[in-house]
Amino acid sequence: MSQLTPLDLIRILGHVTLILVIPMVGGTVLGLVLDAMLGTSPLLGVGGLVVGSLVAALGIWLYIRAHPMTASARPEEQSDGR
Repeated sequence: MSQLTPLDLIRILGHVTLILVIPMVGGTVLGLVLDAMLGTSPLLGVGGLVVGSLVAALGIWLYIRAHPMTASARPEEQSDGR
């Protein structure tokens, strides 16, 4: 079994960053645009951030379920009798 390489770790970090950033920034920007149009500042901006955060949390949860930790990526158990 092969271990995760540094490139694999960078790829995972990139995926997680995109999963977190895109919904949060997108929700906030959409909320701010709607605030400007409807004159409800800062209600929809904050609401967009909250919805974006929930979508990001769901995306991370789905990412973890789709990419389970393989046996080779788990920390080795110590066999020194502890």
